[in-house]
Parts: sequence; C-alpha cells; structure tokens
Amino acid sequence: MLGLHQLIAQALILYYALVGVWGVILAIRKAELNSAYRGALTIGVVMAVVQAAIGVGLLLAGRQPGSDLHYLYGATVILTLPLVASYIADKKFPRVLAFGLASLFMAGLAIRALTTGQA
Repeated sequence: MLGLHQLIAQALILYYALVGVWGVILAIRKAELNSAYRGALTIGVVMAVVQAAIGVGLLLAGRQPGSDLHYLYGATVILTLPLVASYIADKKFPRVLAFGLASLFMAGLAIRALTTGQA
C-alpha cells in the first residue's frame, strides 16, 4: 500500500503541474473556465482524496510519515481549490487564472508532502 501511496503522490505532482500550466495558458488566451478544465480540477481533487484515504489506511496499519508536516501538506492540497473558489466567487479576478495558479501551488504542496512523508 505504501508503494501505491507514493505512486499517486508522484502522479498528483505531475497532474497538478500540467493542470496549472493549462490554466495559465487558458488565462493568457483570455478563455473562460470551461467544463473540460473544471472536470480536470475535479479529477485532481478526487485523486487527492483517494491519496488521503490510502494515507489513513497506512496510518491505521502503523505506518507513520517522516514528519507531522506531511498531514498539513496533504490536507492543504485537498482544501486549496474549495478555498480559492469561495474566495474568488465575488471578485473580478479571472477564475481560470486563479485555478491555474492554485494548481501550480498544489503541485508544490504535493512535492513537499512527498518529501515529508518519507521516513
């Protein structure tokens, strides 16, 4: 199960980096937040929730991360998009740019989670 947890972590890093770059490109092109991009964001959050569930399974099996910061980074990856969505709901900020930058931020968080999870 640890191998799967690490594999999904690496996938999340690449996925959020690609989704982030995609969002920034859409913003540069002045495109709206379309259903394809919204779906990609949803897939990322679902992947992060699955990752957290596997992590809880590892925790219940007695496996501890290398640092307690691992929990913070993991929770922040899951909470970032909903927080960004609620923050920009009434702002005149391009939604696709906000989600693109948030995805790049989440890729960085996933890198930190990966590095703090190794015992």
